[in-house]
Amino acid sequence: MAHDPELELVVRLARAIAPERDSFVLIGGVAHQLFRHAPMAQQVDVPVLRTFDADVAVDSEFHSKAFRIDARLMEFGFREELRGEDTPPTIRYILESAPTHYVQFIAHRSGNGMKRDGRRDVTASVAGVVAEKLSHVDVLLKSPWTVELREEYGFPVHGEHLEVRIANAACYIAQKLLVLDKRDPKDRAKDLVYVHDAILLFAPALGSLAELWRQAEAPTTKRARSVAGIARTLGASVGDDARRAVQLLHGLDRGHRPDERGFVATLNEGLTQLFPSR
Repeated sequence: MAHDPELELVVRLARAIAPERDSFVLIGGVAHQLFRHAPMAQQVDVPVLRTFDADVAVDSEFHSKAFRIDARLMEFGFREELRGEDTPPTIRYILESAPTHYVQFIAHRSGNGMKRDGRRDVTASVAGVVAEKLSHVDVLLKSPWTVELREEYGFPVHGEHLEVRIANAACYIAQKLLVLDKRDPKDRAKDLVYVHDAILLFAPALGSLAELWRQAEAPTTKRARSVAGIARTLGASVGDDARRAVQLLHGLDRGHRPDERGFVATLNEGLTQLFPSR
């Protein structure tokens, strides 16, 4: 039986970065998929959202003379696809056995995305790959979790011991909130579904996740206060983004399809516990 290309993508990526595994953190939809295999997660009857890509956060200061990420990816069945007109241009790494699936790298961007000379500061070269620079990626690199890819989970590892690091759920949700207003409406709806489903998945552990967030980001920082404020706003009433998120859920083949008020109530209860106001 053919393997799911989403799982094949993660396995090939894990093999490619294995020698420097601790320098990379899987984020985005692929991290959300792997949350189910984290120790704090409970069993839930909620299918994960499908994703065609694996976003990988990397510290832009990472350098290794002996390790070229691009060469390793080529070795494990990926090919490069240049995108955009920035210098350097961003690169997607397409899985040759499933060309709709790809890996892309993300690095932290401080400031407004412009260099002093007026040029855009939106990409960074890191050990042979080009990473797109985005806001608040540094949050995702704090206290990452490690999960094992196992045959019993459907990953085609064939007995091989493979581990990857993923963003911890508290920092993952915080970063989703921080960048929400910069996303287009369709992506905001999907991000709210990710947040909603993560709250369900980690409901018994929300207190532990709140402590993890406090350790990652002091409650007195501007960023922590921003996260708490956004959390209160999302849980206060049914807005357009919540309506679009519920419409997205109702279009999926899943048993748990909350109405708008139920969706927002889950956000409010979970986010209040995760990011309490000070």
